[in-house]
Amino acid sequence: MKNIFLSMILIIGLAGYAQKTTPESTTSKEPSRLNFNVTLATSHLWRGLIISPSMTAMGDMHYTFDKKRNFSVGLWGGNGFDGKYTEIDYYIQYKHKGLTIGLWDLFNTTNVEHPEVFNYDKNTTTHLIDLRTSYRFSEEFPLRIEADIILYGNDKELKPDLDYKNRYSTYIELGYPLIKNEQITLDTYIGAGFSLDGKSNLYSSNTDHNVNIVNAGFKASKDISIFQYKLPVFAVIMWNPAEKYTRMQLGVSLF
Repeated sequence: MKNIFLSMILIIGLAGYAQKTTPESTTSKEPSRLNFNVTLATSHLWRGLIISPSMTAMGDMHYTFDKKRNFSVGLWGGNGFDGKYTEIDYYIQYKHKGLTIGLWDLFNTTNVEHPEVFNYDKNTTTHLIDLRTSYRFSEEFPLRIEADIILYGNDKELKPDLDYKNRYSTYIELGYPLIKNEQITLDTYIGAGFSLDGKSNLYSSNTDHNVNIVNAGFKASKDISIFQYKLPVFAVIMWNPAEKYTRMQLGVSLF
């Protein structure tokens, strides 16, 4: 664990130094349509689920099609430092003002003995096709509403005839900024999971109730100065009432 944190500090320092010493001649007047971002976090939490309990590196490479940067296509990947978690996702996304709509293909190979990246058979695929939508209202009332549905893939429930059906697991989240100033931002959120067709869903093992609160908490974000470079860091405290656990996540956005 000590070596992991030392490596994290070294990477942060190099990222800050590289950012500060970039020659001005290499910067373009118009931002590139191709970009990528890297984040380090002490774990990977997603919709109330603990996807990776160990230190995780996450990368996002994307390309915008239009000058207004509304349409984009990208690749998202995550790798756990313990070697047990690996994920690669593909997505296409549209953003305009407060509205975001995206279609994601999730491919998490954790605990999959023989992962097949090109297998989309309805009975054997380990992919998840995830429709994501969110809307943030005006600055005067900055409420954020998120609604996501698993449309296809490894989100199935066994029927009485021993065949499988898609559960269409759905996740709904409300988020609101409690504090937002030059020093720090504090957001709160609450999310529920349920299925549109089934007694169970992807987000909870509780089959007594279809609708469960699976994700609630706070996220604090701020910039810290490293070698005269402002580095975005964040801390998340998450509770999952349905599964009766809680976690804290610390992270840094390197670039």
